[in-house]
Amino acid sequence: MRCNKVALFFILFKLFLSPYYIFGETVTYEELIEYAIKNSPRLKIKSYEINIAHANYKKSLSNFYPRFFIGIRVEKFDNLARDNRFTTAGGQVIGGQTDEWRSSVFFTGEYYISNWYKRIYETSYLRLIKESSFYDCLVETKKLIKEITDLYAQVIETKTKLDYSNVILDKLKRIYELKKLLYQKGEISLEELLKTEAEIESILREQANLRRELNIYISSLSQKTGKKLSDGDNIMNIPLKGNIPQFFINVEDLPEYKFQVKQIEAYKERLKATRVFSLPDIAFYMRYDLYGSDFSDLKRSFDNIRQTAFTFGFFLTMPIFDGGGIYWERIKATYELKREKEKLELVKEEKRKEIENLYINYKELNNILNHYKNLLKYYERMYRIGERAYELGEKSIIELLDMEIEMLKIERDIKVTENTLAAIERKIETEVGKEKENGEEGYYWACMY
Repeated sequence: MRCNKVALFFILFKLFLSPYYIFGETVTYEELIEYAIKNSPRLKIKSYEINIAHANYKKSLSNFYPRFFIGIRVEKFDNLARDNRFTTAGGQVIGGQTDEWRSSVFFTGEYYISNWYKRIYETSYLRLIKESSFYDCLVETKKLIKEITDLYAQVIETKTKLDYSNVILDKLKRIYELKKLLYQKGEISLEELLKTEAEIESILREQANLRRELNIYISSLSQKTGKKLSDGDNIMNIPLKGNIPQFFINVEDLPEYKFQVKQIEAYKERLKATRVFSLPDIAFYMRYDLYGSDFSDLKRSFDNIRQTAFTFGFFLTMPIFDGGGIYWERIKATYELKREKEKLELVKEEKRKEIENLYINYKELNNILNHYKNLLKYYERMYRIGERAYELGEKSIIELLDMEIEMLKIERDIKVTENTLAAIERKIETEVGKEKENGEEGYYWACMY
């Protein structure tokens, strides 16, 4: 068919022969997604947060191990009283000792038994925070993938409209030249000629706006992916699979939901921790001392060092009054837990609505696409009839060109709708965590630690 052949020729010319594309790089959707995940500062921040939470959890485990210390003390004592007799002031000895070098070494150890009932909940809280930070990273990954999907689809849509507008513009210019000849012969009015000029100007205005939007989308896409793109790149379409997974997406399986569940579990442990703040601290301790001294020489002071004492025992301390700090800490933890529970209900509602809208949009757009395809079939039949009428002299070339323009507009709308459907397919796959056809867990490696 003549219209389709001409349109195909122009589009192929734009895509493969035009200098606008010939020096451009071929870019795919999957490639840009991987670039975005590798280079996104947002995901790097989330990855660092996972490692920070992991370090905090590991640090909290140190509370369940004994602690050992070593201390060394070296000093030169000079008796300023210059009196060997013992002299006291306010119950303190201030004289009576000989000038000498002193050296001492002591080992100490302690173990808090109370950590097993006071710090255990805090440790559980930090462990759950670590786990929730992983799901938070997955949520951020999904957001980034969907943002890239939207931008990529907008770039494809804008380039498609721009390509078809160039073909339509060429046909309008041809119509204008034909009408100009008819006007000169007096067969049509000036109004008809001016109407075509206005259509051409409208196309030019639309193209200027499309180029502006294309540059904005490409700039945003470059910023989010970390890959330098230009309007001369050959950005490939997102493949349309033609169907979506026929299964129900369980909200409870989504990282948004799991993140919030972990937050609730964490703040439950946090509340338990505040309830044991007022319990006593119980610890065992030991100390081993060595001491040496010499009247004149530091080295001999170390040489004379000897065992002097070994002490062990346990101590118990219990808070009685802290100004209400423990009470208000417990109140804060209670409200934090209530807040996280409300967030969970909000997440459930929002994700259900979001997923439902994706399915509804896909279904409705699929119906629209079928209508466009049926409409194009009608136009193709009418065009074949018009071609025969033209051969018989019953229709003009201008009428055929007008019909070709209408068919091009329908083809353009089909391409745009298919592009939107493909983007929705990728969003639904992202929701279920399957971004690759082989079913492996797609891009969640970005959140591993």
